[in-house]
Amino acid sequence: MFAPAASATFTAMRRVPPSFDRAVVALRFGLFGLLGLLVGNPASAQTIHDASSTTPAADSPPPLAPEHALALALEANPSFRATLFDAVSARASADSASAARMPTFVTNTNGAYREGMSASQAGALRTRDRSFANTLGLRYTTDLGTVLALDIVNTTAWREINRDNSTSALSLIGPTHTTTATVTARQPLLRGGGRDAVLSAQRQADARAESADNDTISSASQLVVDVLTAYWELWYAQRALEVQREAVALASRQLEDARQKQRLGTLAAADVLRFATEEASLRETLSQAEATSTTRSLDLARLLGMSASEAASLQTVATFPDLPSLPVLAPMLDALRASSPSLRALEADVEAARVAAIAAVNAARARLDLTGSVGAAAVWAPNDAFTGVAQWPGGRPAFIGTVGLELELPLVSSVRAAQRATAQANLDAAEARYEAEAMRLEASLASEHASFESTLARVDLTQSTASVSEELATAERARVTLGTSTPTVLVQAQQAARESRLRSVRTRVDSMLSSVRFANVSGVLLARFELEVPEGVTP
Repeated sequence: MFAPAASATFTAMRRVPPSFDRAVVALRFGLFGLLGLLVGNPASAQTIHDASSTTPAADSPPPLAPEHALALALEANPSFRATLFDAVSARASADSASAARMPTFVTNTNGAYREGMSASQAGALRTRDRSFANTLGLRYTTDLGTVLALDIVNTTAWREINRDNSTSALSLIGPTHTTTATVTARQPLLRGGGRDAVLSAQRQADARAESADNDTISSASQLVVDVLTAYWELWYAQRALEVQREAVALASRQLEDARQKQRLGTLAAADVLRFATEEASLRETLSQAEATSTTRSLDLARLLGMSASEAASLQTVATFPDLPSLPVLAPMLDALRASSPSLRALEADVEAARVAAIAAVNAARARLDLTGSVGAAAVWAPNDAFTGVAQWPGGRPAFIGTVGLELELPLVSSVRAAQRATAQANLDAAEARYEAEAMRLEASLASEHASFESTLARVDLTQSTASVSEELATAERARVTLGTSTPTVLVQAQQAARESRLRSVRTRVDSMLSSVRFANVSGVLLARFELEVPEGVTP
Protein backbone atom coordinates (compact mmCIF):
# COMPACT_ATOMS: atom_id res chain seq x y z
CA MET A 1 0.00 0.00 0.00
CA PHE A 2 2.88 2.33 0.74
CA ALA A 3 6.61 2.12 0.32
CA PRO A 4 8.42 1.19 3.53
CA ALA A 5 10.12 4.11 5.24
CA ALA A 6 13.72 4.17 6.42
CA SER A 7 14.12 3.11 10.02
CA ALA A 8 14.76 5.73 12.68
CA THR A 9 14.43 6.02 16.43
CA PHE A 10 11.26 7.28 18.07
CA THR A 11 12.28 9.37 21.08
CA ALA A 12 10.19 10.88 23.83
CA MET A 13 9.59 14.59 24.04
CA ARG A 14 12.49 16.23 25.80
CA ARG A 15 11.81 19.87 25.03
CA VAL A 16 8.88 22.23 25.18
CA PRO A 17 7.52 22.59 21.62
CA PRO A 18 7.25 25.99 19.92
CA SER A 19 3.89 24.95 18.52
CA PHE A 20 1.58 22.02 18.86
CA ASP A 21 1.25 21.58 15.10
CA ARG A 22 4.98 21.01 14.58
CA ALA A 23 4.93 18.14 17.05
CA VAL A 24 1.92 16.60 15.34
CA VAL A 25 3.47 16.90 11.88
CA ALA A 26 6.71 15.29 13.03
CA LEU A 27 4.87 12.35 14.55
CA ARG A 28 2.66 12.02 11.50
CA PHE A 29 5.53 11.40 9.10
CA GLY A 30 7.01 8.85 11.48
CA LEU A 31 3.74 6.98 11.53
CA PHE A 32 3.53 6.99 7.73
CA GLY A 33 6.72 4.99 7.65
CA LEU A 34 5.46 2.75 10.42
CA LEU A 35 2.34 1.90 8.49
CA GLY A 36 4.44 1.19 5.44
CA LEU A 37 6.37 -1.43 7.39
CA LEU A 38 3.17 -2.90 8.76
CA VAL A 39 1.27 -3.31 5.52
CA GLY A 40 4.08 -4.00 3.06
CA ASN A 41 5.05 -2.83 -0.41
CA PRO A 42 2.36 -1.49 -2.76
CA ALA A 43 3.59 -3.72 -5.52
CA SER A 44 2.62 -6.74 -3.48
CA ALA A 45 -0.74 -5.39 -2.28
CA GLN A 46 -3.56 -7.77 -3.04
CA THR A 47 -7.01 -6.78 -4.23
CA ILE A 48 -9.96 -8.76 -2.94
CA HIS A 49 -11.77 -8.87 -6.30
CA ASP A 50 -14.64 -10.99 -5.16
CA ALA A 51 -15.61 -8.63 -2.33
CA SER A 52 -14.77 -5.13 -3.60
CA SER A 53 -15.96 -4.84 -7.18
CA THR A 54 -17.95 -1.67 -6.62
CA THR A 55 -16.32 1.40 -8.18
CA PRO A 56 -16.95 4.79 -6.51
CA ALA A 57 -19.01 7.27 -8.47
CA ALA A 58 -17.19 10.09 -10.25
CA ASP A 59 -18.57 12.76 -7.89
CA SER A 60 -17.94 10.76 -4.71
CA PRO A 61 -14.97 11.65 -2.45
CA PRO A 62 -11.79 9.62 -3.01
CA PRO A 63 -11.18 6.64 -0.72
CA LEU A 64 -9.46 7.38 2.58
CA ALA A 65 -6.08 5.65 2.75
CA PRO A 66 -4.87 4.38 6.14
CA GLU A 67 -1.97 6.85 6.27
CA HIS A 68 -4.36 9.73 5.69
CA ALA A 69 -6.57 8.45 8.47
CA LEU A 70 -3.58 8.47 10.82
CA ALA A 71 -2.67 11.99 9.77
CA LEU A 72 -6.18 13.24 10.49
CA ALA A 73 -6.25 11.50 13.86
CA LEU A 74 -2.91 13.00 14.92
CA GLU A 75 -4.10 16.47 14.03
CA ALA A 76 -7.57 16.34 15.50
CA ASN A 77 -7.83 13.55 18.09
CA PRO A 78 -8.49 15.38 21.39
CA SER A 79 -7.27 12.55 23.63
CA PHE A 80 -3.89 12.46 21.93
CA ARG A 81 -3.71 16.25 21.98
CA ALA A 82 -4.29 16.19 25.75
CA THR A 83 -1.48 13.66 26.18
CA LEU A 84 0.91 15.89 24.26
CA PHE A 85 0.02 18.86 26.43
CA ASP A 86 0.49 16.74 29.57
CA ALA A 87 4.01 15.93 28.40
CA VAL A 88 4.68 19.60 27.67
CA SER A 89 3.47 20.50 31.16
CA ALA A 90 5.58 17.81 32.83
CA ARG A 91 8.70 18.86 30.96
CA ALA A 92 8.09 22.51 31.82
CA SER A 93 7.73 21.53 35.49
CA ALA A 94 11.05 19.68 35.31
CA ASP A 95 12.70 22.73 33.77
CA SER A 96 11.17 24.86 36.51
CA ALA A 97 12.53 22.58 39.23
CA SER A 98 15.98 22.73 37.65
CA ALA A 99 15.86 26.51 37.33
CA ALA A 100 14.80 26.88 40.97
CA ARG A 101 18.35 26.06 42.04
CA MET A 102 20.04 28.57 39.77
CA PRO A 103 21.88 31.47 41.46
CA THR A 104 19.59 34.38 42.23
CA PHE A 105 20.37 38.08 42.40
CA VAL A 106 18.83 40.24 45.13
CA THR A 107 18.94 43.96 45.71
CA ASN A 108 17.52 46.22 48.35
CA THR A 109 17.46 50.00 48.67
CA ASN A 110 16.13 51.91 51.68
CA GLY A 111 16.46 55.18 53.51
CA ALA A 112 16.11 55.85 57.23
CA TYR A 113 15.59 58.83 59.52
CA ARG A 114 15.98 58.46 63.28
CA GLU A 115 15.79 60.89 66.16
CA GLY A 116 17.28 60.27 69.58
CA MET A 117 17.68 61.96 72.95
CA SER A 118 20.93 62.49 74.80
CA ALA A 119 22.05 64.48 77.82
CA SER A 120 24.81 67.07 78.27
CA GLN A 121 25.85 69.44 81.00
CA ALA A 122 23.81 72.11 79.23
CA GLY A 123 20.66 69.99 79.18
CA ALA A 124 18.82 67.45 77.02
CA LEU A 125 19.65 67.24 73.34
CA ARG A 126 17.85 65.86 70.30
CA THR A 127 20.13 64.01 67.92
CA ARG A 128 19.35 63.00 64.35
CA ASP A 129 20.60 60.21 62.07
CA ARG A 130 19.88 60.00 58.36
CA SER A 131 21.07 57.17 56.14
CA PHE A 132 20.69 55.73 52.68
CA ALA A 133 21.65 52.10 52.06
CA ASN A 134 21.83 49.88 48.97
CA THR A 135 22.38 46.11 49.12
CA LEU A 136 23.48 43.84 46.28
CA GLY A 137 23.56 40.08 46.81
CA LEU A 138 23.80 36.62 45.27
CA ARG A 139 22.20 33.42 46.64
CA TYR A 140 23.08 29.87 45.64
CA THR A 141 22.49 26.38 47.02
CA THR A 142 24.97 23.67 46.10
CA ASP A 143 24.11 20.02 45.43
CA LEU A 144 25.24 19.22 48.99
CA GLY A 145 22.80 21.71 50.48
CA THR A 146 25.32 24.43 51.29
CA VAL A 147 23.56 27.80 51.15
CA LEU A 148 25.99 30.50 50.03
CA ALA A 149 25.22 34.21 50.18
CA LEU A 150 27.32 37.14 49.03
CA ASP A 151 26.16 40.59 50.17
CA ILE A 152 27.67 44.00 49.41
CA VAL A 153 26.14 46.86 51.39
CA ASN A 154 26.87 50.52 50.60
CA THR A 155 25.65 53.02 53.24
CA THR A 156 25.79 56.79 53.31
CA ALA A 157 24.99 58.41 56.67
CA TRP A 158 24.68 61.84 58.22
CA ARG A 159 24.72 62.26 62.00
CA GLU A 160 24.09 65.23 64.25
CA ILE A 161 25.90 64.66 67.58
CA ASN A 162 27.13 66.64 70.57
CA ARG A 163 30.92 66.74 70.41
CA ASP A 164 31.36 68.90 73.55
CA ASN A 165 29.44 67.68 76.59
CA SER A 166 29.74 71.10 78.24
CA THR A 167 27.58 72.71 75.59
CA SER A 168 24.34 71.87 73.86
CA ALA A 169 25.71 72.52 70.37
CA LEU A 170 25.24 69.82 67.72
CA SER A 171 27.74 69.02 64.99
CA LEU A 172 26.96 67.44 61.62
CA ILE A 173 29.19 64.52 60.72
CA GLY A 174 28.92 63.24 57.20
CA PRO A 175 28.36 62.17 54.72
CA THR A 176 30.10 59.02 55.92
CA HIS A 177 30.38 56.22 53.37
CA THR A 178 30.54 52.63 54.55
CA THR A 179 31.01 49.54 52.37
CA THR A 180 30.66 46.04 53.80
CA ALA A 181 31.20 42.80 51.86
CA THR A 182 30.12 39.56 53.55
CA VAL A 183 30.13 35.91 52.48
CA THR A 184 27.80 33.72 54.53
CA ALA A 185 27.56 29.91 54.40
CA ARG A 186 25.07 27.52 55.98
CA GLN A 187 25.70 23.78 55.78
CA PRO A 188 22.95 21.40 56.97
CA LEU A 189 24.51 18.47 58.80
CA LEU A 190 21.32 16.42 59.22
CA ARG A 191 18.01 17.49 57.68
CA GLY A 192 18.40 19.10 54.27
CA GLY A 193 21.98 18.00 53.71
CA GLY A 194 23.25 15.83 50.86
CA ARG A 195 22.27 15.33 47.24
CA ASP A 196 19.26 13.16 48.03
CA ALA A 197 17.62 15.98 49.96
CA VAL A 198 18.69 18.91 47.78
CA LEU A 199 17.96 17.30 44.41
CA SER A 200 14.76 15.55 45.50
CA ALA A 201 12.34 18.01 43.88
CA GLN A 202 14.31 18.11 40.64
CA ARG A 203 14.66 14.32 40.45
CA GLN A 204 10.96 13.81 41.09
CA ALA A 205 10.07 16.36 38.40
CA ASP A 206 12.46 14.70 35.95
CA ALA A 207 10.94 11.29 36.71
CA ARG A 208 7.42 12.62 36.19
CA ALA A 209 8.49 14.19 32.91
CA GLU A 210 10.03 10.87 31.86
CA SER A 211 6.79 9.14 32.73
CA ALA A 212 4.80 11.68 30.72
CA ASP A 213 7.14 11.26 27.75
CA ASN A 214 6.59 7.51 27.75
CA ASP A 215 2.86 8.03 28.20
CA THR A 216 2.99 10.11 25.03
CA ILE A 217 4.72 7.29 23.17
CA SER A 218 2.22 4.80 24.56
CA SER A 219 -0.68 7.08 23.61
CA ALA A 220 0.68 7.50 20.08
CA SER A 221 1.07 3.73 19.73
CA GLN A 222 -2.44 3.12 21.06
CA LEU A 223 -3.83 5.76 18.71
CA VAL A 224 -2.28 3.90 15.78
CA VAL A 225 -3.92 0.70 17.00
CA ASP A 226 -7.31 2.36 17.48
CA VAL A 227 -7.29 4.10 14.11
CA LEU A 228 -6.13 1.03 12.19
CA THR A 229 -8.66 -1.14 14.02
CA ALA A 230 -11.49 1.25 13.21
CA TYR A 231 -10.28 1.61 9.63
CA TRP A 232 -10.04 -2.09 8.85
CA GLU A 233 -13.32 -2.80 10.66
CA LEU A 234 -14.94 -0.22 8.40
CA TRP A 235 -13.16 -1.79 5.44
CA TYR A 236 -14.64 -5.18 6.33
CA ALA A 237 -18.10 -3.70 6.94
CA GLN A 238 -18.06 -2.02 3.53
CA ARG A 239 -16.87 -5.20 1.82
CA ALA A 240 -19.59 -7.17 3.63
CA LEU A 241 -22.14 -4.57 2.52
CA GLU A 242 -21.01 -5.00 -1.10
CA VAL A 243 -21.32 -8.77 -0.79
CA GLN A 244 -24.84 -8.45 0.59
CA ARG A 245 -25.84 -6.03 -2.16
CA GLU A 246 -24.53 -8.48 -4.77
CA ALA A 247 -26.48 -11.26 -3.05
CA VAL A 248 -29.70 -9.24 -3.07
CA ALA A 249 -29.23 -8.38 -6.75
CA LEU A 250 -28.60 -12.04 -7.59
CA ALA A 251 -31.59 -13.17 -5.51
CA SER A 252 -33.82 -10.61 -7.24
CA ARG A 253 -32.77 -11.87 -10.66
CA GLN A 254 -33.31 -15.48 -9.65
CA LEU A 255 -36.74 -14.64 -8.21
CA GLU A 256 -37.75 -12.88 -11.44
CA ASP A 257 -36.55 -15.85 -13.49
CA ALA A 258 -38.48 -18.22 -11.23
CA ARG A 259 -41.66 -16.21 -11.65
CA GLN A 260 -41.30 -16.26 -15.43
CA LYS A 261 -40.82 -20.05 -15.34
CA GLN A 262 -43.88 -20.32 -13.08
CA ARG A 263 -45.92 -18.38 -15.63
CA LEU A 264 -44.67 -20.77 -18.30
CA GLY A 265 -45.61 -23.70 -16.09
CA THR A 266 -42.08 -25.07 -15.82
CA LEU A 267 -41.51 -24.32 -12.12
CA ALA A 268 -43.62 -25.10 -9.08
CA ALA A 269 -45.03 -22.38 -6.84
CA ALA A 270 -43.14 -23.81 -3.83
CA ASP A 271 -39.84 -23.27 -5.62
CA VAL A 272 -40.81 -19.67 -6.40
CA LEU A 273 -41.64 -19.10 -2.77
CA ARG A 274 -38.25 -20.50 -1.81
CA PHE A 275 -36.56 -17.86 -3.99
CA ALA A 276 -38.87 -15.16 -2.60
CA THR A 277 -38.09 -16.16 0.98
CA GLU A 278 -34.37 -16.06 0.26
CA GLU A 279 -34.65 -12.63 -1.39
CA ALA A 280 -36.58 -11.19 1.60
CA SER A 281 -34.11 -12.68 4.06
CA LEU A 282 -31.19 -11.19 2.15
CA ARG A 283 -32.81 -7.75 2.15
CA GLU A 284 -33.09 -7.98 5.93
CA THR A 285 -29.43 -8.96 6.16
CA LEU A 286 -28.55 -6.06 3.84
CA SER A 287 -30.32 -3.64 6.20
CA GLN A 288 -28.25 -4.96 9.10
CA ALA A 289 -25.06 -4.65 7.04
CA GLU A 290 -25.89 -1.03 6.21
CA ALA A 291 -26.39 -0.26 9.91
CA THR A 292 -23.08 -1.94 10.77
CA SER A 293 -21.26 0.04 8.08
CA THR A 294 -22.73 3.28 9.43
CA THR A 295 -21.64 2.40 12.96
CA ARG A 296 -18.11 1.61 11.82
CA SER A 297 -17.96 4.91 9.92
CA LEU A 298 -18.97 6.80 13.05
CA ASP A 299 -16.34 4.98 15.10
CA LEU A 300 -13.60 5.97 12.68
CA ALA A 301 -14.91 9.53 12.34
CA ARG A 302 -14.78 9.97 16.12
CA LEU A 303 -11.09 9.02 16.18
CA LEU A 304 -10.39 11.37 13.28
CA GLY A 305 -12.12 14.28 14.98
CA MET A 306 -14.82 14.43 12.32
CA SER A 307 -18.49 15.20 12.76
CA ALA A 308 -21.23 12.59 12.42
CA SER A 309 -22.39 14.15 9.16
CA GLU A 310 -18.92 13.73 7.67
CA ALA A 311 -18.77 10.06 8.63
CA ALA A 312 -21.13 9.08 5.81
CA SER A 313 -18.52 10.11 3.21
CA LEU A 314 -15.78 7.85 4.58
CA GLN A 315 -14.74 5.23 2.05
CA THR A 316 -11.85 2.80 2.48
CA VAL A 317 -9.42 1.66 -0.21
CA ALA A 318 -10.18 -1.42 -2.27
CA THR A 319 -6.83 -3.14 -1.72
CA PHE A 320 -5.65 -5.21 1.20
CA PRO A 321 -1.92 -5.53 1.97
CA ASP A 322 0.10 -8.67 2.30
CA LEU A 323 0.08 -9.90 5.85
CA PRO A 324 3.30 -9.61 7.91
CA SER A 325 5.16 -12.72 8.97
CA LEU A 326 4.88 -14.21 12.44
CA PRO A 327 7.66 -12.91 14.75
CA VAL A 328 9.52 -15.08 17.24
CA LEU A 329 8.00 -14.72 20.70
CA ALA A 330 10.91 -15.48 23.05
CA PRO A 331 13.18 -12.51 22.15
CA MET A 332 10.26 -10.10 22.40
CA LEU A 333 9.36 -11.41 25.84
CA ASP A 334 12.96 -10.93 26.95
CA ALA A 335 13.02 -7.34 25.66
CA LEU A 336 9.52 -6.41 26.82
CA ARG A 337 10.52 -4.52 29.99
CA ALA A 338 12.92 -2.35 28.04
CA SER A 339 10.76 -1.82 24.95
CA SER A 340 7.32 -1.20 26.45
CA PRO A 341 6.62 2.53 26.90
CA SER A 342 3.93 1.82 29.51
CA LEU A 343 6.45 -0.13 31.61
CA ARG A 344 9.03 2.62 31.20
CA ALA A 345 6.43 5.12 32.38
CA LEU A 346 5.71 3.01 35.45
CA GLU A 347 9.44 2.61 36.04
CA ALA A 348 9.74 6.39 36.08
CA ASP A 349 6.86 6.53 38.56
CA VAL A 350 8.74 4.06 40.77
CA GLU A 351 11.82 6.27 40.63
CA ALA A 352 9.78 9.34 41.58
CA ALA A 353 8.27 7.44 44.53
CA ARG A 354 11.72 6.21 45.60
CA VAL A 355 13.12 9.77 45.59
CA ALA A 356 10.09 10.97 47.56
CA ALA A 357 10.60 8.20 50.15
CA ILE A 358 14.26 9.17 50.60
CA ALA A 359 13.27 12.82 50.96
CA ALA A 360 10.66 11.87 53.58
CA VAL A 361 13.31 10.05 55.63
CA ASN A 362 15.53 13.13 55.44
CA ALA A 363 12.68 15.43 56.45
CA ALA A 364 12.09 13.38 59.62
CA ARG A 365 15.58 14.16 60.92
CA ALA A 366 16.47 16.93 63.35
CA ARG A 367 17.93 20.09 61.86
CA LEU A 368 21.55 20.77 62.73
CA ASP A 369 23.21 23.51 60.65
CA LEU A 370 26.77 24.79 60.71
CA THR A 371 26.86 28.51 59.95
CA GLY A 372 29.69 30.90 59.31
CA SER A 373 30.47 34.18 57.65
CA VAL A 374 33.47 36.30 56.72
CA GLY A 375 33.58 39.87 55.52
CA ALA A 376 35.33 43.19 55.39
CA ALA A 377 34.21 46.78 55.93
CA ALA A 378 35.67 50.14 55.00
CA VAL A 379 34.65 53.68 56.03
CA TRP A 380 35.62 57.03 54.63
CA ALA A 381 34.41 60.57 55.20
CA PRO A 382 36.40 62.92 52.99
CA ASN A 383 34.53 66.04 54.10
CA ASP A 384 34.45 65.24 57.78
CA ALA A 385 36.18 67.52 60.24
CA PHE A 386 37.84 64.57 61.94
CA THR A 387 41.33 64.00 60.71
CA GLY A 388 42.40 60.56 59.60
CA VAL A 389 38.90 59.14 59.23
CA ALA A 390 39.30 58.92 55.47
CA GLN A 391 42.13 56.48 55.90
CA TRP A 392 42.04 52.81 56.91
CA PRO A 393 43.40 52.33 60.41
CA GLY A 394 46.49 50.20 60.15
CA GLY A 395 46.26 50.22 56.38
CA ARG A 396 43.58 47.54 56.16
CA PRO A 397 39.77 47.25 56.30
CA ALA A 398 37.84 45.98 59.28
CA PHE A 399 37.29 42.21 59.19
CA ILE A 400 34.14 40.31 60.20
CA GLY A 401 33.91 36.63 61.08
CA THR A 402 31.28 34.41 62.71
CA VAL A 403 30.78 30.68 63.27
CA GLY A 404 28.00 28.77 64.99
CA LEU A 405 25.70 25.76 65.21
CA GLU A 406 21.91 25.78 65.04
CA LEU A 407 19.85 22.88 66.34
CA GLU A 408 16.12 22.35 65.81
CA LEU A 409 14.29 19.42 67.41
CA PRO A 410 10.59 18.77 66.80
CA LEU A 411 8.55 18.47 69.96
CA VAL A 412 6.19 16.00 68.24
CA SER A 413 7.57 13.66 65.55
CA SER A 414 4.36 11.77 64.69
CA VAL A 415 3.56 14.01 61.71
CA ARG A 416 6.87 13.39 59.98
CA ALA A 417 6.77 9.72 60.87
CA ALA A 418 3.36 9.49 59.18
CA GLN A 419 4.70 11.33 56.12
CA ARG A 420 7.62 8.91 55.92
CA ALA A 421 5.25 5.93 56.20
CA THR A 422 3.05 7.41 53.47
CA ALA A 423 6.02 7.88 51.13
CA GLN A 424 7.19 4.31 51.74
CA ALA A 425 3.69 2.95 51.08
CA ASN A 426 3.54 4.94 47.84
CA LEU A 427 6.87 3.42 46.80
CA ASP A 428 5.67 -0.11 47.57
CA ALA A 429 2.46 0.53 45.62
CA ALA A 430 4.38 1.90 42.61
CA GLU A 431 6.64 -1.16 42.56
CA ALA A 432 3.62 -3.46 42.81
CA ARG A 433 1.90 -1.67 39.93
CA TYR A 434 5.01 -2.05 37.82
CA GLU A 435 5.23 -5.79 38.45
CA ALA A 436 1.51 -6.23 37.84
CA GLU A 437 1.71 -4.39 34.52
CA ALA A 438 4.78 -6.39 33.51
CA MET A 439 2.98 -9.66 34.21
CA ARG A 440 -0.12 -8.45 32.37
CA LEU A 441 1.88 -7.41 29.32
CA GLU A 442 3.80 -10.68 29.22
CA ALA A 443 0.56 -12.65 29.30
CA SER A 444 -1.04 -10.32 26.76
CA LEU A 445 1.98 -10.58 24.46
CA ALA A 446 1.86 -14.38 24.53
CA SER A 447 -1.91 -14.29 23.95
CA GLU A 448 -1.65 -11.88 21.00
CA HIS A 449 1.15 -14.01 19.53
CA ALA A 450 -1.06 -17.09 19.72
CA SER A 451 -3.96 -15.17 18.18
CA PHE A 452 -1.75 -13.88 15.38
CA GLU A 453 -0.43 -17.37 14.70
CA SER A 454 -3.94 -18.79 14.65
CA THR A 455 -5.33 -16.20 12.24
CA LEU A 456 -2.35 -16.57 9.92
CA ALA A 457 -2.90 -20.32 9.80
CA ARG A 458 -6.58 -19.83 8.98
CA VAL A 459 -6.04 -17.36 6.13
CA ASP A 460 -5.16 -19.95 3.48
CA LEU A 461 -7.75 -22.39 4.79
CA THR A 462 -10.59 -19.88 4.61
CA GLN A 463 -9.46 -18.76 1.16
CA SER A 464 -9.52 -22.33 -0.08
CA THR A 465 -12.92 -22.89 1.47
CA ALA A 466 -14.26 -19.73 -0.19
CA SER A 467 -12.96 -20.86 -3.60
CA VAL A 468 -14.49 -24.33 -3.29
CA SER A 469 -17.81 -22.89 -2.04
CA GLU A 470 -17.97 -20.48 -4.98
CA GLU A 471 -17.32 -23.33 -7.42
CA LEU A 472 -20.05 -25.36 -5.75
CA ALA A 473 -22.53 -22.49 -6.02
CA THR A 474 -21.66 -22.06 -9.71
CA ALA A 475 -22.15 -25.76 -10.30
CA GLU A 476 -25.51 -25.76 -8.52
CA ARG A 477 -26.69 -22.83 -10.64
CA ALA A 478 -25.82 -24.85 -13.75
CA ARG A 479 -27.66 -27.89 -12.39
CA VAL A 480 -30.76 -25.85 -11.63
CA THR A 481 -30.69 -24.51 -15.18
CA LEU A 482 -30.50 -28.08 -16.46
CA GLY A 483 -33.23 -29.16 -14.05
CA THR A 484 -31.06 -31.67 -12.21
CA SER A 485 -31.08 -29.82 -8.87
CA THR A 486 -33.56 -27.95 -6.70
CA PRO A 487 -33.76 -24.26 -5.73
CA THR A 488 -33.33 -25.21 -2.07
CA VAL A 489 -29.95 -26.80 -2.74
CA LEU A 490 -28.96 -23.78 -4.87
CA VAL A 491 -29.95 -21.30 -2.16
CA GLN A 492 -27.99 -23.24 0.42
CA ALA A 493 -24.92 -23.41 -1.80
CA GLN A 494 -25.04 -19.68 -2.52
CA GLN A 495 -25.44 -18.89 1.16
CA ALA A 496 -22.47 -21.12 2.01
CA ALA A 497 -20.40 -19.33 -0.67
CA ARG A 498 -21.26 -15.88 0.73
CA GLU A 499 -20.41 -16.94 4.27
CA SER A 500 -17.13 -18.47 3.13
CA ARG A 501 -16.15 -15.29 1.24
CA LEU A 502 -16.93 -13.11 4.25
CA ARG A 503 -15.15 -15.50 6.58
CA SER A 504 -12.06 -15.36 4.37
CA VAL A 505 -12.07 -11.54 4.37
CA ARG A 506 -12.76 -11.47 8.11
CA THR A 507 -9.81 -13.76 8.78
CA ARG A 508 -7.48 -11.47 6.84
CA VAL A 509 -8.68 -8.43 8.76
CA ASP A 510 -8.36 -10.28 12.07
CA SER A 511 -4.84 -11.31 11.21
CA MET A 512 -3.81 -7.75 10.34
CA LEU A 513 -5.35 -6.34 13.53
CA SER A 514 -3.75 -9.10 15.58
CA SER A 515 -0.32 -8.17 14.19
CA VAL A 516 -0.91 -4.50 15.08
CA ARG A 517 -2.00 -5.37 18.62
CA PHE A 518 0.98 -7.68 19.05
CA ALA A 519 3.40 -4.93 18.00
CA ASN A 520 1.67 -2.48 20.33
CA VAL A 521 1.85 -4.78 23.37
CA SER A 522 5.50 -5.59 22.68
CA GLY A 523 6.32 -1.88 22.59
CA VAL A 524 7.95 -1.95 19.16
CA LEU A 525 5.16 -0.30 17.19
CA LEU A 526 6.90 3.08 17.23
CA ALA A 527 10.41 2.02 18.20
CA ARG A 528 12.00 2.73 14.81
CA PHE A 529 10.66 6.24 14.29
CA GLU A 530 11.83 9.55 15.68
CA LEU A 531 9.73 12.37 17.10
CA GLU A 532 11.84 15.48 17.67
CA VAL A 533 10.08 18.40 19.30
CA PRO A 534 12.27 21.50 19.00
CA GLU A 535 12.99 23.75 21.94
CA GLY A 536 10.66 26.69 22.28
CA VAL A 537 7.81 28.16 24.23
CA THR A 538 4.73 26.45 25.53
CA PRO A 539 2.00 26.41 22.84
